[in-house]
Amino acid sequence: MKTIDLLIIDTQNDFCDPRGALYVQGAEADSSRLADFINKQSSVINNIHITLDSHHQYDIAHPMYWLNPLGNHPEPFTIISVDDVKCRRWVTSKEEDRKHGEDYVTALALKGKYSLCIWPPHCLIGSWGTQIQTDVFNALSDWEITNRAIADKIYKGSNPGTEHYGALEAEIPQSDDETTKMHIDLVEKLNESHMILIAGQALDYCVANTVRQLAQQIGDENIEKLVLLEDCCSSVDPISGISKFFLEELSSKGMKIVKSTDFASNI
Repeated sequence: MKTIDLLIIDTQNDFCDPRGALYVQGAEADSSRLADFINKQSSVINNIHITLDSHHQYDIAHPMYWLNPLGNHPEPFTIISVDDVKCRRWVTSKEEDRKHGEDYVTALALKGKYSLCIWPPHCLIGSWGTQIQTDVFNALSDWEITNRAIADKIYKGSNPGTEHYGALEAEIPQSDDETTKMHIDLVEKLNESHMILIAGQALDYCVANTVRQLAQQIGDENIEKLVLLEDCCSSVDPISGISKFFLEELSSKGMKIVKSTDFASNI
């Protein structure tokens, strides 16, 4: 029997509601389409996994973690480079975190993916912003009731010492925190499926990183299982080219890209 899993990435109020702390333009319409898709395809979706960004105020990618020589915190969207840290243009606000902050920014640079970006505090644990967007939440609840099943919730981002864009592994895993290391159980669950549908926010950051991590773990021979619902994702910065590069990269390896309204289970 063919099994279909739906992987939803960070469809939370802070990303999907115009009042959210890190609203992604278009995400509320994405969420409405995703909810409609879940309702219409309820009988063919065997498993649902939803990732939930979950942060503290004191977080390496939030303003209060850093100070400049005047004692001011960085503005949101400030980029902190290795040179900034070495020249002490930015230092951690807690002395005991100084070495970690320097090591972390250096490790990011060595990976060659992103420099450290300071985001507005978002998806704070327990807040309205971290809750699942209402339309999607209601669709998930109806799916659970109809199918007598449980939508798997995956929390990420609660370690203040590392970023956690991809749901499977933090940007820089921490040796003393298993939640920052590769989520092998989730990889294995997804890889058992014949098709993995993907939706969520934001396409250029958490969606792209999650899909790349998953593709690496399941191997090139299984990337054809991946199906991105393109009308259920939006980008933080649609003109940067990050999303375009990601879509071209993964589609060239076999990932399918479809609109939720055009989906067919035999695709």
